[in-house]
Amino acid sequence: MGENSTIQYNRAKTWQILLWPGNTCINSLMGILVMFSSYIAVGGYGLAVATAGLIASYSRIFDGITDPLIAVLTDRMETKYGKIRIIMVIGFTIQILAVLTLFVWGIGQGLVFYTIMTLIYYIGSTLSGIATNTGNTVMTNDPQQRPKIYRWALTYTTIFASLLSFYNSTVLFPKYGGITNELLQELCITFVVVSVVLVILALLAISEKDKPENFPKKSSGQRINFKDAWLVLKNNRALQVLLITGSSDKLAQQAAGQAAIATIIFGIIIGNYEFYGTFKLIEVIPTLLVLFYVTHMAGKNGTKKSLIKWTTISMVIAASIVVFMVLIDPTQISVATVPTVIFVILYVSFHATMIAISACTQALKPDITDYEFYRSGNYMPGTVAAVYAFLDKAISSFGTTIVAFTIAAIGYATVQPQPGDPSTPAVFWVGMFLWMGLPIIGYIISLIALKWYPLDKEKMIEIQQHNQQYREAAAAEANEETSKKISG
Repeated sequence: MGENSTIQYNRAKTWQILLWPGNTCINSLMGILVMFSSYIAVGGYGLAVATAGLIASYSRIFDGITDPLIAVLTDRMETKYGKIRIIMVIGFTIQILAVLTLFVWGIGQGLVFYTIMTLIYYIGSTLSGIATNTGNTVMTNDPQQRPKIYRWALTYTTIFASLLSFYNSTVLFPKYGGITNELLQELCITFVVVSVVLVILALLAISEKDKPENFPKKSSGQRINFKDAWLVLKNNRALQVLLITGSSDKLAQQAAGQAAIATIIFGIIIGNYEFYGTFKLIEVIPTLLVLFYVTHMAGKNGTKKSLIKWTTISMVIAASIVVFMVLIDPTQISVATVPTVIFVILYVSFHATMIAISACTQALKPDITDYEFYRSGNYMPGTVAAVYAFLDKAISSFGTTIVAFTIAAIGYATVQPQPGDPSTPAVFWVGMFLWMGLPIIGYIISLIALKWYPLDKEKMIEIQQHNQQYREAAAAEANEETSKKISG
């Protein structure tokens, strides 16, 4: 009997699949903006580079701690209007007010004010993340559709991030003559405007799915509690593997994605920071082509299989980039045709595979939520995602610390790297290590851990069949109790 004849999947409409991922894009865009917070901390609040790095790290640890605490409460939440939209609006409002305060309204207020506003931002980020992960799970459980949610989320993120990077490096940077407070303020306002549009579209997309019947109650009849969060971590092997693979990759991405690293690579080693914005536009189309192909194959062959394949490919490309940069004069990139073409091909390929890996990794989360429902009878998408986020953020938070202390060791203790600074051997090798070395290490760890990931395509079919039977039995029992009350 075919898969589709035995399982009645909860499918989403095409327009919902297209619009809902805008909510994921908002979190990604806010994350990109916050990566510039070290610049505003140093230039706007008078902090040392290392101090800014420590605040960023400890703030992400705080963010991780609040994830399971808030998620347990939101998974217990019951209203006749659902829950996702309420959490979305509260979280998004906190986020935009916090970033506007940090980047625009609060300049010059000092260390304590900066730290408090950063922590408030992460409370909003936690709520937004819970809404996103819960929505991703209830939107659809069709294995053909789920990867498409992450396809479109990363499509929007890639396009908007590239356009904003181009805007930053080719419009704002020449306008202000450096990465200044004024540049960051204008960039912040632009990010906020884009995010407001995206959140309105996402609210429309999730409204049909955000209903009480889409949130099954705990099998025992009790409410979700903190013990359940611990049992998820203790007993769910799929989540344990995701923690290792996701956090190792995130640690590398957090470090390599810091604004200071882009400045070191393009503004110092290559010596042409404006090329960075142009380059970000060049990589959009190839990235989207790879992303669409990989998410299509993930829906066809299973996410685990695709993740292993593309992690291996990305690791090989990253190593090739380091070798290429060692063998040539990097200042010829963007000047001479041959090194420019080779660099563009290599780095565009790396970025495309990195985005594809991220889509596959994120697509594991709703599968793990369904697996937990299958395993324990507890449906708690927010808690499952938050337990992952707690440890993921605690580990990946050290990415900013690694960057801060590493660049401080080569002379950037009180100022951030600026385009045009001298390119020394120390700057080169630190740049290579943070830019490509850490991702390679993360990929190796991921490949080892994925050998123990239990949720392949066949297992997910079994899980969805079981969960469908459970839901049908629960619905029949509820109807029977209702009939008894009416007849009584």
